[in-house]
Amino acid sequence: MVAKILCIGQSDSCAGTGIQADVKTAQAFGGYAATAVTAVSVQDTKGVHDIHIIPTDIVRGQIEKVLADIKPQVIKAGMLSNTAIIDIVGDILDEIQGSDIQVVIDPVMTSRASGSIIDKEARDALKRRLLIRGHVLTPNITEAQDLSGLTIKDVDGMVHAAETLRTLGAQTVILKGGSIADTDIYDVLADDDGTKVYQYKKMESRATHGAGTTLSAGIAMGMAQGLGPREAFSQARAFVHKAIEHGELIGEGFGPLNHRVEPDNSIQPLSESAA
Repeated sequence: MVAKILCIGQSDSCAGTGIQADVKTAQAFGGYAATAVTAVSVQDTKGVHDIHIIPTDIVRGQIEKVLADIKPQVIKAGMLSNTAIIDIVGDILDEIQGSDIQVVIDPVMTSRASGSIIDKEARDALKRRLLIRGHVLTPNITEAQDLSGLTIKDVDGMVHAAETLRTLGAQTVILKGGSIADTDIYDVLADDDGTKVYQYKKMESRATHGAGTTLSAGIAMGMAQGLGPREAFSQARAFVHKAIEHGELIGEGFGPLNHRVEPDNSIQPLSESAA
């Protein structure tokens, strides 16, 4: 039986991130992604120019119909546009508590080109309602700072933030460190088995739009296919690396990854160490 995920998030008009990236990632891994659209963004490779938020009853309806009919193994929550939508998703996650459905939360709160895309009230609601229901949380540096209240300047700061975010409820925290000023990229994974730091060679590429979304969708897909979060992360991280490495220059800004590459685990970190 095909593995299925439900992706809740925004539609991206240039198809590099958001639900378009979710669907392409699921297909690359041989799975199926249903979607619930929370917002339609006017977006290109240079930034987010406008956002139309979908009415809350439509968001709830999408989620409920997919859960009842498609029966996904994993829910992946991405951009949740405002407090009302966050509360709806929180209510639904409360309702399915005790089921076998796992939850991956990618707390999309900022755009690289456009800065913050949700307000403080919504950020607080995300912290209050969703983190406690997350099997996996995948923030970037900026999002981890906003959620933890910490300032992250280096890898040690990433470790501290990841471990702090676990105390807010998420079972596994995967902190993406692409914006740390260094010649390499670091990711930090914290779970019940401890905290690990992964180091990767940084690639010079403009084909990085949607890297974070693709990583979280790949993790969700791997979990739907029976992998644990650590194994799903390793597989998804290798896919993102390869998709950037073989990226095509589309648009004038940061173009999308190449989701047509074959997933494999041939890309290994430069180092993996306990924090």
